[in-house]
Amino acid sequence: MEDDNYPHQGEIYLIRALKTIGDTKKSPAVVVSINVRNQLSSSVLVVPLTSDLTGGETPTRILIEAGEGGLLTDSLALCDNISAIRQVYLEQGPYGAI
Repeated sequence: MEDDNYPHQGEIYLIRALKTIGDTKKSPAVVVSINVRNQLSSSVLVVPLTSDLTGGETPTRILIEAGEGGLLTDSLALCDNISAIRQVYLEQGPYGAI
């Protein structure tokens, strides 16, 4: 039987903000790394999401409509800001998948 206890590509999590030590803000992000990597590594690749739609869609900022992946509001996937984060920073979720 395969261990399925790891983040999967396309799932949306709340991640701990990494801007400053002690920051308690959490932001949504979608896991974009492949499942094999997610299963074998202590980190994942994520694309942050924002509800600030200023500037609208661009080739690297993709609109995800409310309801998709469990999101409550329209959001932009900031694909120009891919980050590698430790899996322990995936604090809540998954809320859904896109």
